[in-house]
Amino acid sequence: MRRLQQSLEWSAGLLLCLMVIVGFLQVFGRYTGLIFVPWTEEAARLLFLWVVWLGAAAAMTRAGHIRFDFVVDRLPAWLRRPCEVGVHAGTGVFLIVLAWYGYEVAQSQANSSYLTFPLSIKYAYLSGVVGSLLMLLALVGTVWVKWRRSAGETGGRP
Repeated sequence: MRRLQQSLEWSAGLLLCLMVIVGFLQVFGRYTGLIFVPWTEEAARLLFLWVVWLGAAAAMTRAGHIRFDFVVDRLPAWLRRPCEVGVHAGTGVFLIVLAWYGYEVAQSQANSSYLTFPLSIKYAYLSGVVGSLLMLLALVGTVWVKWRRSAGETGGRP
């Protein structure tokens, strides 16, 4: 799980650095007129999508997404665990549906390409599919760690 987290953070960080370079190149070329680089706007948009989805998956490995704990904290102790299981199951179903339909949308755009460079627009939509699947993998890893921890505390029974 730690390796997944590190690889996602490094990937998102490198893409963010690349996005900053592309953005700087765009601004420099636009305001100085010394260079003309037509593909920078679309490349920055594509990089932004990948940074967001990889960053969301990295946040999932840390359990860093927003949760409304004030409701769960006020539940009786015997009801907290089923509520947490329900939240994890709902999140998993949502991510599966998001990946499924995201893939369908990506495939529907396979014949469309960007105006300024020869790359299919489906890669923009595939960022959501890959991000959803990576978040699902992180969710399964988080649930597995919690299950193993609780099994260790209860003498082998989850």
